[in-house]
Amino acid sequence: MIRAIRTDDCASIAAIEAQTFNTALDRGRLLTLMKMRAFCGFVDDTNIPNTAYRPNNPDMSSNLVGYLLATIIVDEAEILSIAVSSDHQKCGRGAGLLGHFLAYIDAQDVKTALLEVAADNVSALTLYHRHGFAEFGRRPSYYKRSDGDCDAIMMRRLSD
Repeated sequence: MIRAIRTDDCASIAAIEAQTFNTALDRGRLLTLMKMRAFCGFVDDTNIPNTAYRPNNPDMSSNLVGYLLATIIVDEAEILSIAVSSDHQKCGRGAGLLGHFLAYIDAQDVKTALLEVAADNVSALTLYHRHGFAEFGRRPSYYKRSDGDCDAIMMRRLSD
C-alpha cells in the first residue's frame, strides 16, 4: 500500500538508494530533505493492509519496497528520486508510486511535473513515457560511470 513518507522510513529508503544509485542519499540527507517545506514523498509498504492503517500501531511492521521523493513549489513538482528494491522490480510498484504521486499533484492543481533520468535507463524511460512525460532537454555526459559517461534526459509532464 502506498502511504506518505515518515521519518522512520529513512533507513529503509537509504538502503534502497544505496542498492540502486551510485550517488545515493543517506539517512541524514533524507532527514534534512524531509524538513524542507516543499518536500513531498510516498512509500510502498507491503505490510500495510488496505484497511484501517494506524501509523502508531507497533504490531504493524514496515516493509518498504519502494519510494518516491519530490518537491512541490507553487504549481511545479520535481521528482528527485524514485526506486523500488531489486526483489520487487518489474511488478508494477514503480508505476503505482508514480501514478499515486501524479494523482496527488493533479488534485493540488500542480501544472508541471519534472524529472531527470539516465539515457540508458530504458525501463524508467518507458515508465515515464507511459505516464505522459516527454523529453525537453539533455545534459550531455551528466552521469559519470566507470564504463563511460551517460546523458541525463530532462522530462516534463504538463497537466491537462
